[in-house]
Amino acid sequence: MSFVSVKSRLEQYHAFISYRYLAYTLELKQLLVQLKSFGLIFLVVLGSSILGLVLLLFLGLGKIIDSTDAPLSGAQMALFYLLLQSVMLSAMKPAIKNSNQRLFQCTIARPSWLNLADIKLLLISNGWLIASLLVALDLTLVQWIKVPHFIVFICLQLGLGIICLYKPSALVYGFVFSTLFLLTSVELSPLIYHLGYAIIFFFSIFIRVININRMVSVRSLFGFWFCYFINHSWTLVWRISLLLCVFMASAALLEKRPDLVNIPDTVAIAFIVLFSSSLQFDCTKVYEQYRLFFKMTHKARAFNISQFIPSILLLLGAFITYNITFERLNSMLLSLGFMWCLLQVYFAQKKPAHYALVWIISTVGLLALLN
Repeated sequence: MSFVSVKSRLEQYHAFISYRYLAYTLELKQLLVQLKSFGLIFLVVLGSSILGLVLLLFLGLGKIIDSTDAPLSGAQMALFYLLLQSVMLSAMKPAIKNSNQRLFQCTIARPSWLNLADIKLLLISNGWLIASLLVALDLTLVQWIKVPHFIVFICLQLGLGIICLYKPSALVYGFVFSTLFLLTSVELSPLIYHLGYAIIFFFSIFIRVININRMVSVRSLFGFWFCYFINHSWTLVWRISLLLCVFMASAALLEKRPDLVNIPDTVAIAFIVLFSSSLQFDCTKVYEQYRLFFKMTHKARAFNISQFIPSILLLLGAFITYNITFERLNSMLLSLGFMWCLLQVYFAQKKPAHYALVWIISTVGLLALLN
Protein backbone atom coordinates (compact mmCIF):
# COMPACT_ATOMS: atom_id res chain seq x y z
CA MET A 1 0.00 0.00 0.00
CA SER A 2 1.50 3.33 -1.08
CA PHE A 3 2.00 6.35 1.13
CA VAL A 4 -0.54 8.33 -0.93
CA SER A 5 -3.17 5.63 -0.41
CA VAL A 6 -2.56 5.54 3.35
CA LYS A 7 -2.76 9.32 3.56
CA SER A 8 -6.01 9.34 1.57
CA ARG A 9 -7.61 6.77 3.89
CA LEU A 10 -6.52 8.68 6.98
CA GLU A 11 -8.10 11.83 5.58
CA GLN A 12 -11.32 9.92 4.85
CA TYR A 13 -11.32 8.49 8.35
CA HIS A 14 -10.73 11.91 9.89
CA ALA A 15 -13.60 13.38 7.81
CA PHE A 16 -15.89 10.52 8.89
CA ILE A 17 -15.04 11.01 12.59
CA SER A 18 -15.69 14.74 12.23
CA TYR A 19 -19.08 13.97 10.68
CA ARG A 20 -19.94 11.56 13.51
CA TYR A 21 -18.96 14.07 16.18
CA LEU A 22 -21.07 16.77 14.52
CA ALA A 23 -24.04 14.38 14.30
CA TYR A 24 -23.48 13.42 17.95
CA THR A 25 -23.65 17.04 19.15
CA LEU A 26 -26.76 17.73 17.07
CA GLU A 27 -28.51 14.64 18.50
CA LEU A 28 -27.70 15.74 22.06
CA LYS A 29 -29.15 19.19 21.34
CA GLN A 30 -32.36 17.54 20.09
CA LEU A 31 -32.46 15.44 23.26
CA LEU A 32 -32.28 18.60 25.38
CA VAL A 33 -35.10 20.10 23.32
CA GLN A 34 -37.23 17.05 24.07
CA LEU A 35 -36.52 17.44 27.79
CA LYS A 36 -37.87 20.98 27.61
CA SER A 37 -41.31 19.49 26.95
CA PHE A 38 -41.45 18.79 30.68
CA GLY A 39 -41.30 22.51 31.33
CA LEU A 40 -38.62 24.97 32.34
CA ILE A 41 -39.34 24.64 36.05
CA PHE A 42 -39.02 20.85 35.86
CA LEU A 43 -35.58 21.29 34.26
CA VAL A 44 -34.61 23.70 37.04
CA VAL A 45 -35.58 21.08 39.63
CA LEU A 46 -33.46 18.43 37.92
CA GLY A 47 -30.62 20.88 37.33
CA SER A 48 -30.49 21.89 40.98
CA SER A 49 -30.02 18.25 41.94
CA ILE A 50 -27.03 17.68 39.62
CA LEU A 51 -24.51 18.58 42.33
CA GLY A 52 -26.15 16.12 44.71
CA LEU A 53 -26.15 13.43 42.04
CA VAL A 54 -22.44 13.96 41.36
CA LEU A 55 -21.74 13.74 45.09
CA LEU A 56 -23.76 10.53 45.37
CA LEU A 57 -21.89 9.18 42.34
CA PHE A 58 -18.51 9.52 44.05
CA LEU A 59 -19.86 8.36 47.42
CA GLY A 60 -21.19 5.25 45.69
CA LEU A 61 -17.79 4.60 44.14
CA GLY A 62 -16.21 4.91 47.57
CA LYS A 63 -18.62 2.33 48.94
CA ILE A 64 -17.84 -0.04 46.04
CA ILE A 65 -14.09 0.28 46.58
CA ASP A 66 -14.19 0.00 50.37
CA SER A 67 -16.54 -3.00 50.56
CA THR A 68 -14.27 -5.48 52.34
CA ASP A 69 -16.23 -5.26 55.60
CA ALA A 70 -19.64 -5.29 53.86
CA PRO A 71 -19.16 -7.14 50.54
CA LEU A 72 -22.88 -7.70 49.90
CA SER A 73 -23.69 -4.00 50.35
CA GLY A 74 -20.82 -3.06 48.03
CA ALA A 75 -21.99 -5.60 45.44
CA GLN A 76 -25.52 -4.18 45.56
CA MET A 77 -24.16 -0.67 45.07
CA ALA A 78 -22.02 -1.84 42.14
CA LEU A 79 -25.02 -3.44 40.41
CA PHE A 80 -27.12 -0.33 41.03
CA TYR A 81 -24.30 1.82 39.66
CA LEU A 82 -24.12 -0.31 36.50
CA LEU A 83 -27.90 -0.08 36.12
CA LEU A 84 -27.87 3.72 36.23
CA GLN A 85 -25.00 3.80 33.75
CA SER A 86 -26.98 1.57 31.38
CA VAL A 87 -30.03 3.81 31.70
CA MET A 88 -28.02 6.92 30.83
CA LEU A 89 -26.29 5.26 27.89
CA SER A 90 -29.61 3.90 26.61
CA ALA A 91 -30.90 7.48 26.45
CA MET A 92 -27.78 8.61 24.59
CA LYS A 93 -27.53 5.54 22.32
CA PRO A 94 -29.22 7.16 19.27
CA ALA A 95 -26.72 10.04 19.49
CA ILE A 96 -23.73 7.76 20.03
CA LYS A 97 -24.56 5.49 17.08
CA ASN A 98 -26.20 8.18 14.95
CA SER A 99 -29.02 5.69 14.48
CA ASN A 100 -31.09 7.85 12.12
CA GLN A 101 -28.31 7.89 9.51
CA ARG A 102 -26.84 4.46 10.27
CA LEU A 103 -27.62 2.97 6.86
CA PHE A 104 -26.13 6.01 5.14
CA GLN A 105 -22.93 5.59 7.15
CA CYS A 106 -22.56 2.03 5.88
CA THR A 107 -22.26 3.40 2.35
CA ILE A 108 -19.45 5.86 3.14
CA ALA A 109 -17.37 4.08 5.77
CA ARG A 110 -15.88 0.70 6.58
CA PRO A 111 -17.63 -1.39 9.30
CA SER A 112 -14.52 -1.09 11.47
CA TRP A 113 -14.72 2.70 11.23
CA LEU A 114 -18.33 2.61 12.40
CA ASN A 115 -17.45 0.51 15.44
CA LEU A 116 -14.39 2.60 16.25
CA ALA A 117 -16.42 5.80 16.10
CA ASP A 118 -19.09 4.21 18.32
CA ILE A 119 -16.51 3.27 20.96
CA LYS A 120 -14.90 6.73 20.91
CA LEU A 121 -18.24 8.48 21.42
CA LEU A 122 -19.20 5.89 24.05
CA LEU A 123 -16.10 6.75 26.08
CA ILE A 124 -16.90 10.46 25.81
CA SER A 125 -20.52 9.89 26.87
CA ASN A 126 -19.93 7.50 29.78
CA GLY A 127 -19.62 9.88 32.71
CA TRP A 128 -19.89 6.96 35.13
CA LEU A 129 -16.78 5.33 33.64
CA ILE A 130 -14.93 8.66 33.59
CA ALA A 131 -15.70 9.12 37.31
CA SER A 132 -14.35 5.62 38.05
CA LEU A 133 -11.18 6.32 36.09
CA LEU A 134 -10.64 9.58 37.98
CA VAL A 135 -10.92 7.72 41.28
CA ALA A 136 -8.67 4.93 39.95
CA LEU A 137 -5.93 7.42 39.04
CA ASP A 138 -5.94 8.65 42.62
CA LEU A 139 -5.29 5.17 44.07
CA THR A 140 -1.78 4.06 44.98
CA LEU A 141 -0.29 0.69 44.03
CA VAL A 142 -0.84 -0.62 47.57
CA GLN A 143 -4.51 0.37 47.40
CA TRP A 144 -4.87 -1.28 43.99
CA ILE A 145 -3.58 -4.56 45.43
CA LYS A 146 -6.18 -4.36 48.21
CA VAL A 147 -9.12 -3.70 45.84
CA PRO A 148 -8.71 -5.97 42.77
CA HIS A 149 -12.51 -6.07 42.41
CA PHE A 150 -12.44 -2.40 41.36
CA ILE A 151 -10.45 -3.34 38.25
CA VAL A 152 -13.16 -5.87 37.37
CA PHE A 153 -15.80 -3.20 38.04
CA ILE A 154 -14.18 -0.75 35.59
CA CYS A 155 -13.99 -3.51 32.97
CA LEU A 156 -17.68 -4.21 33.61
CA GLN A 157 -18.51 -0.56 33.03
CA LEU A 158 -16.74 -0.58 29.68
CA GLY A 159 -18.17 -3.96 28.68
CA LEU A 160 -21.75 -3.07 29.60
CA GLY A 161 -21.44 0.15 27.63
CA ILE A 162 -20.52 -1.84 24.52
CA ILE A 163 -23.31 -4.36 25.19
CA CYS A 164 -25.75 -1.45 25.51
CA LEU A 165 -24.84 -0.35 21.97
CA TYR A 166 -24.92 -3.71 20.20
CA LYS A 167 -26.87 -6.21 22.35
CA PRO A 168 -29.21 -4.33 24.71
CA SER A 169 -31.35 -7.41 25.39
CA ALA A 170 -28.34 -8.96 27.15
CA LEU A 171 -28.51 -6.15 29.71
CA VAL A 172 -32.04 -7.15 30.69
CA TYR A 173 -31.09 -10.80 31.19
CA GLY A 174 -27.83 -9.82 32.89
CA PHE A 175 -29.44 -7.56 35.47
CA VAL A 176 -32.20 -10.07 36.21
CA PHE A 177 -29.76 -12.96 36.74
CA SER A 178 -27.34 -10.72 38.67
CA THR A 179 -30.14 -9.70 41.04
CA LEU A 180 -30.99 -13.37 41.59
CA PHE A 181 -27.29 -14.02 42.19
CA LEU A 182 -27.29 -11.41 44.96
CA LEU A 183 -30.46 -12.81 46.54
CA THR A 184 -29.42 -16.46 46.51
CA SER A 185 -25.69 -16.33 47.14
CA VAL A 186 -24.02 -16.65 50.53
CA GLU A 187 -21.62 -13.98 51.79
CA LEU A 188 -18.78 -13.80 49.25
CA SER A 189 -15.74 -11.61 48.76
CA PRO A 190 -16.08 -8.42 46.64
CA LEU A 191 -13.90 -9.93 43.91
CA ILE A 192 -16.12 -13.03 43.61
CA TYR A 193 -19.24 -10.86 43.39
CA HIS A 194 -17.79 -8.78 40.55
CA LEU A 195 -16.42 -11.81 38.72
CA GLY A 196 -19.88 -13.34 39.06
CA TYR A 197 -21.39 -10.26 37.41
CA ALA A 198 -18.84 -10.48 34.59
CA ILE A 199 -19.65 -14.16 33.94
CA ILE A 200 -23.41 -13.55 34.04
CA PHE A 201 -23.32 -10.63 31.59
CA PHE A 202 -20.94 -12.52 29.29
CA PHE A 203 -23.26 -15.51 28.96
CA SER A 204 -26.30 -13.21 28.69
CA ILE A 205 -24.95 -12.13 25.30
CA PHE A 206 -25.72 -15.59 23.90
CA ILE A 207 -29.33 -15.73 25.13
CA ARG A 208 -31.77 -15.33 22.26
CA VAL A 209 -34.37 -12.59 22.37
CA ILE A 210 -37.90 -13.87 23.02
CA ASN A 211 -40.40 -12.32 20.61
CA ILE A 212 -43.34 -11.66 22.92
CA ASN A 213 -45.24 -9.69 20.25
CA ARG A 214 -46.20 -12.92 18.50
CA MET A 215 -47.58 -14.41 21.72
CA VAL A 216 -49.85 -11.52 22.73
CA SER A 217 -52.74 -10.10 20.74
CA VAL A 218 -52.74 -6.30 20.50
CA ARG A 219 -56.49 -6.29 19.85
CA SER A 220 -57.09 -6.52 23.60
CA LEU A 221 -56.26 -3.46 25.70
CA PHE A 222 -54.10 -5.47 28.08
CA GLY A 223 -52.17 -6.99 25.19
CA PHE A 224 -51.75 -3.60 23.53
CA TRP A 225 -50.29 -1.86 26.59
CA PHE A 226 -48.21 -4.90 27.50
CA CYS A 227 -46.61 -5.01 24.05
CA TYR A 228 -46.13 -1.24 24.07
CA PHE A 229 -44.14 -1.24 27.33
CA ILE A 230 -42.17 -4.31 26.27
CA ASN A 231 -41.13 -2.55 23.06
CA HIS A 232 -40.67 0.82 24.78
CA SER A 233 -39.25 -0.40 28.07
CA TRP A 234 -37.10 2.73 28.35
CA THR A 235 -40.17 4.71 29.50
CA LEU A 236 -40.34 2.51 32.61
CA VAL A 237 -36.65 1.69 33.11
CA TRP A 238 -35.45 5.27 33.61
CA ARG A 239 -38.31 6.05 35.99
CA ILE A 240 -37.73 2.93 38.08
CA SER A 241 -33.98 3.60 38.15
CA LEU A 242 -34.47 7.15 39.41
CA LEU A 243 -36.97 5.90 42.00
CA LEU A 244 -34.29 3.51 43.24
CA CYS A 245 -31.99 6.54 43.59
CA VAL A 246 -34.65 8.24 45.72
CA PHE A 247 -35.06 5.13 47.88
CA MET A 248 -31.31 4.83 48.43
CA ALA A 249 -31.02 8.52 49.32
CA SER A 250 -33.90 8.13 51.79
CA ALA A 251 -32.23 5.10 53.36
CA ALA A 252 -28.94 7.00 53.72
CA LEU A 253 -30.68 9.98 55.34
CA LEU A 254 -32.71 7.83 57.74
CA GLU A 255 -29.57 5.97 58.75
CA LYS A 256 -27.88 9.23 59.76
CA ARG A 257 -30.94 11.11 61.05
CA PRO A 258 -33.82 8.77 62.06
CA ASP A 259 -35.49 11.74 63.81
CA LEU A 260 -36.18 13.37 60.43
CA VAL A 261 -38.39 10.56 59.20
CA ASN A 262 -41.12 12.88 57.84
CA ILE A 263 -38.76 14.69 55.45
CA PRO A 264 -37.47 11.64 53.47
CA ASP A 265 -41.00 10.18 53.46
CA THR A 266 -42.46 13.37 52.01
CA VAL A 267 -39.68 13.81 49.44
CA ALA A 268 -39.93 10.13 48.43
CA ILE A 269 -43.69 10.44 47.93
CA ALA A 270 -43.20 13.63 45.90
CA PHE A 271 -40.80 11.88 43.51
CA ILE A 272 -42.96 8.75 43.35
CA VAL A 273 -45.85 10.97 42.25
CA LEU A 274 -43.60 12.86 39.82
CA PHE A 275 -42.20 9.80 38.04
CA SER A 276 -45.54 7.96 38.07
CA SER A 277 -47.70 10.82 36.80
CA SER A 278 -45.15 11.89 34.17
CA LEU A 279 -45.80 8.54 32.48
CA GLN A 280 -49.07 10.13 31.34
CA PHE A 281 -47.11 12.25 28.84
CA ASP A 282 -46.10 9.05 27.01
CA CYS A 283 -49.51 7.42 27.37
CA THR A 284 -51.27 10.49 25.96
CA LYS A 285 -49.09 10.38 22.84
CA VAL A 286 -49.86 6.67 22.42
CA TYR A 287 -53.59 7.34 22.86
CA GLU A 288 -53.56 10.05 20.18
CA GLN A 289 -51.66 7.76 17.82
CA TYR A 290 -53.89 4.67 18.15
CA ARG A 291 -57.32 5.98 19.18
CA LEU A 292 -58.72 5.63 15.63
CA PHE A 293 -57.70 1.96 15.59
CA PHE A 294 -59.62 1.23 18.79
CA LYS A 295 -62.51 3.36 17.60
CA MET A 296 -62.82 1.00 14.62
CA THR A 297 -62.85 -1.97 17.02
CA HIS A 298 -65.55 -0.27 19.17
CA LYS A 299 -63.25 0.11 22.18
CA ALA A 300 -62.72 3.87 22.08
CA ARG A 301 -64.11 4.57 25.58
CA ALA A 302 -62.24 1.69 27.20
CA PHE A 303 -59.01 2.73 25.46
CA ASN A 304 -59.48 6.30 26.69
CA ILE A 305 -59.77 5.07 30.29
CA SER A 306 -56.90 2.61 29.93
CA GLN A 307 -54.35 5.36 29.21
CA PHE A 308 -54.49 6.41 32.89
CA ILE A 309 -53.93 2.93 34.33
CA PRO A 310 -50.12 2.64 33.76
CA SER A 311 -49.46 5.74 35.90
CA ILE A 312 -51.66 4.42 38.71
CA LEU A 313 -50.06 0.96 38.61
CA LEU A 314 -46.56 2.47 38.73
CA LEU A 315 -47.61 4.63 41.66
CA LEU A 316 -49.01 1.67 43.61
CA GLY A 317 -45.99 -0.49 42.81
CA ALA A 318 -43.58 2.22 43.97
CA PHE A 319 -45.57 2.84 47.18
CA ILE A 320 -45.65 -0.87 48.01
CA THR A 321 -41.91 -1.21 47.34
CA TYR A 322 -41.13 1.81 49.50
CA ASN A 323 -43.25 0.55 52.39
CA ILE A 324 -41.77 -2.96 52.22
CA THR A 325 -38.23 -1.56 52.02
CA PHE A 326 -38.59 0.72 55.05
CA GLU A 327 -41.07 -1.54 56.90
CA ARG A 328 -43.74 1.04 57.57
CA LEU A 329 -47.08 1.97 56.08
CA ASN A 330 -48.60 5.44 56.35
CA SER A 331 -52.15 5.22 55.06
CA MET A 332 -52.60 9.01 55.19
CA LEU A 333 -49.59 9.61 52.94
CA LEU A 334 -50.71 6.81 50.65
CA SER A 335 -54.17 8.36 50.22
CA LEU A 336 -52.68 11.82 49.80
CA GLY A 337 -50.17 10.54 47.25
CA PHE A 338 -52.90 8.79 45.26
CA MET A 339 -55.03 11.95 45.02
CA TRP A 340 -51.94 14.01 44.22
CA CYS A 341 -51.03 11.61 41.41
CA LEU A 342 -54.52 11.92 39.92
CA LEU A 343 -54.14 15.71 40.01
CA GLN A 344 -50.76 15.55 38.27
CA VAL A 345 -52.12 13.13 35.66
CA TYR A 346 -54.90 15.61 34.92
CA PHE A 347 -52.42 18.44 34.37
CA ALA A 348 -50.14 16.17 32.33
CA GLN A 349 -52.99 15.53 29.92
CA LYS A 350 -54.96 18.79 29.95
CA LYS A 351 -52.45 21.49 30.94
CA PRO A 352 -48.90 20.14 30.52
CA ALA A 353 -47.37 23.64 30.74
CA HIS A 354 -48.52 23.90 34.38
CA TYR A 355 -47.53 20.33 35.33
CA ALA A 356 -44.14 21.14 36.90
CA LEU A 357 -45.44 24.25 38.70
CA VAL A 358 -48.28 22.28 40.32
CA TRP A 359 -45.84 19.58 41.44
CA ILE A 360 -43.45 22.09 43.03
CA ILE A 361 -46.22 23.97 44.84
CA SER A 362 -47.72 20.69 46.08
CA THR A 363 -44.33 19.44 47.29
CA VAL A 364 -43.57 22.64 49.20
CA GLY A 365 -47.08 22.67 50.67
CA LEU A 366 -46.85 19.04 51.80
CA LEU A 367 -43.44 19.62 53.42
CA ALA A 368 -44.82 22.65 55.28
CA LEU A 369 -47.93 20.71 56.36
CA LEU A 370 -46.13 17.63 57.69
CA ASN A 371 -43.15 19.38 59.24
